[in-house]
Amino acid sequence: MKVVIPFDGSPSAVRAVAYVVDLAARFTKERVVVDLINVQNATVALPGAFVRDAADVAEQLATSSLAEGTRLLAKPIATLQRAKLKVRSKVVLGEPADEIATHVENSRADTIVMGTRGLGAVGGLVLGSIASKVVHLVKVPVTLVK
Repeated sequence: MKVVIPFDGSPSAVRAVAYVVDLAARFTKERVVVDLINVQNATVALPGAFVRDAADVAEQLATSSLAEGTRLLAKPIATLQRAKLKVRSKVVLGEPADEIATHVENSRADTIVMGTRGLGAVGGLVLGSIASKVVHLVKVPVTLVK
């Protein structure tokens, strides 16, 4: 079974990883493969971005975002590896729900396990707008973890 876990570092994302570890322990006959994905939102407003060095600034922001995503994935990767699960990780730039849905389709995942409240720019989301969008965009089952 191939499981995708979108991971943003939030407490509910950490609980989603723990849920998959527990779930995988129950699957004795089937190997569980985990795709851990972090999506860094690429939308950044830069006042006066139409300057000569705008491309350099954009490249630095992208590099910084990708590094942050890689840093965020280190702990859940270790957790999943300790549980003897095969883990692949990926950090991408873009709109989170769209990138998650694209990854799920391209990787032919069987299911998604994700937290309901992320660490997005706007706090206190009810269900989680990203989780809600993902549920509507994908054709595979989605388990939401509080």
